[in-house]
Amino acid sequence: MGALDVLAAFGSTGRVGLLHPGARLREVVADYGMPWDIGRVDKRHRWPHLYSYGDVEFVVCRCRIITSVTVQTWRGTVELPSQAQSGEVIALPSRLTFAQVADALAAAKCQWEQLKPSEGQSVLRTLPQRVDFTFVTDEGPEPVLHVAGTWAHDHDCIPAAAVDAAFPEDFPPEQAHY
Repeated sequence: MGALDVLAAFGSTGRVGLLHPGARLREVVADYGMPWDIGRVDKRHRWPHLYSYGDVEFVVCRCRIITSVTVQTWRGTVELPSQAQSGEVIALPSRLTFAQVADALAAAKCQWEQLKPSEGQSVLRTLPQRVDFTFVTDEGPEPVLHVAGTWAHDHDCIPAAAVDAAFPEDFPPEQAHY
């Protein structure tokens, strides 16, 4: 399976493997191993927190629910969590054009709409999953995919006291960032 297949599935389902808004972090960690700790979204608060498996970044709420998923594609290759080996990532070429992504979504029978372009970029949004594919338009004759991501997932977060009782070991441990 190539990067285009993974991204078309992401657009159609809102999922990259086990990662999707609403997924429980503990279940994801059981299959993929501990994620890379990117850091706090707000320096003053532990939660929400940004993690990744390779180029698949995801935000986690204090109740350990994934609230958004983003796939960074701007480097020319994309590292995705391995389904075969916990804690490993696989690297796939990912310099994809607007036409390639649109064709792959059509082949996957995924509806999409093009949003109003802004300077230097265009955006394609899948329906009903609302995965946005953002393309840069100033790097050549065709728009090139830069990032694909979901919107934040609304959920009923449990109270802070219940979180402390549910996750007494401060799961997952926070790494020091310098």
